[in-house]
Amino acid sequence: MGFFKSRQEKEVPDTHEEPHYHHPLLEIVRIVCSNNPEILDSARKCIKNTEKYYQSHLEDYEARGMSLKNPPASLQWMGCIDLLIHHQFACECDWCEELSGFLSAVSDLKTVKRHSLEIEESWFQQQDSIPQWCEILDKKWEKSGYVLAAFDIDSDSYVMFLCQKNFLKKLKALAESLGFRIDLSMNM
Repeated sequence: MGFFKSRQEKEVPDTHEEPHYHHPLLEIVRIVCSNNPEILDSARKCIKNTEKYYQSHLEDYEARGMSLKNPPASLQWMGCIDLLIHHQFACECDWCEELSGFLSAVSDLKTVKRHSLEIEESWFQQQDSIPQWCEILDKKWEKSGYVLAAFDIDSDSYVMFLCQKNFLKKLKALAESLGFRIDLSMNM
């Protein structure tokens, strides 16, 4: 009886383990949005029925010059990124964004606020670029374990999000498995 009981106990799954989502894009969204159920539900819909999701978010896709002629994977990638932007888990800045706009966008990220990460304008030079500003933040936040990562959306804008440094390698691999790219914002 003791053998059976101990064997049963070993088969009980660890309930503290984070759930794994089998679609790489859904796993990316889960990590970036800190398991937000509303965002995960929308991301599932985007992946499961891309055409229907496209129709209900037509304005967003058209603003990016996308149509149903684009590959489903690209529509899913952009749909999920726009979802993260809409919910302030990611922010988008044009390549020529001024420092004040960049600082405002990054400061408004829910995860930056949640982790009370400090941002001081005095750290930056107005004439520098977004990658340089991101590098400064990465150095300032080094002890916190967070970095600014970015989604490559094949444009001249930066779509940035706060990322635990220890998750960056996994996010890069997940994006690569889909034919897309995630990297440190300073490397974009």
